[in-house]
Amino acid sequence: MRVKFWGTRGTRPTPGKRTLRYGGNTTCIEVRDKDDNLIIIDSGSGIAELGGGFEQSEPLQAHLLITHTHLDHIQGFPFFPPAFVPGTHLTIVGPAGSAKSLQAAFADQMDPAYFPVRLDHMPAEMEFIERNPGETFEVNGLRITPHLLMHPIPTFGYRIDEGSTRFVFATDNEIALFATNENGSLKDLANWCQDADLLVHDAQYSREEYKTHAGFGHSTYEEALSLAEQAGVQQLAFFHHDPAHSDSDIDALIEEALGNHRQAGGTDVVAFPAAEDKELSL
Repeated sequence: MRVKFWGTRGTRPTPGKRTLRYGGNTTCIEVRDKDDNLIIIDSGSGIAELGGGFEQSEPLQAHLLITHTHLDHIQGFPFFPPAFVPGTHLTIVGPAGSAKSLQAAFADQMDPAYFPVRLDHMPAEMEFIERNPGETFEVNGLRITPHLLMHPIPTFGYRIDEGSTRFVFATDNEIALFATNENGSLKDLANWCQDADLLVHDAQYSREEYKTHAGFGHSTYEEALSLAEQAGVQQLAFFHHDPAHSDSDIDALIEEALGNHRQAGGTDVVAFPAAEDKELSL
């Protein structure tokens, strides 16, 4: 399995000199199985960059897994070139039970008041599927298991298994709220992540920042480290970088969090910030 980051930023695109190393595009991940079949996770602004790499005349077959429909996770879809190629087929999967249907959320951002092309005017064939937490499904040789995360609207993390290889993606997740909620326990979350070769997890805030952002649906670096340790993952990528954080800020916050984790008695975790264009083979 191969994983490539196309968008790592949270909340809004953040271009400029201060975000060159880790990137300013919002959430988008490319996943390829051993046969090169394509799964895309989220269609933040990074999906426009991903789509620019395909032949403009060649139709695309892909699954698009949507964590949730907040704007920073779908805003790039109107600019995804393969969606304008006849013969392209996109299976778009997301959580059931949100404020609007998955298809309606995609269509609304392409209302003529906001965008010149309607969703149903795109030549691509699109199939929208809403799934329930824990409902494992297969895409080619991949087994995909969604898990309900802690965020203001229904939000999925996705675990993708290929043989003995396991990739877990869990952004927009407030770990602190797993203590008392209906989404299961922190132990359930750790079991879902268990033994992942790579865990990509939300780490938008420092401990100090979280004090004024509780309830926003995001985690701290220290919480992500503790989850990674509890789940016994091989590698942790900090994700959903705050738009106010420069690359240098992120470096400093990670160094601080690693120190705090060791001081609290935590074991060492192989951890790094997710960066646009970085590709990992698992």
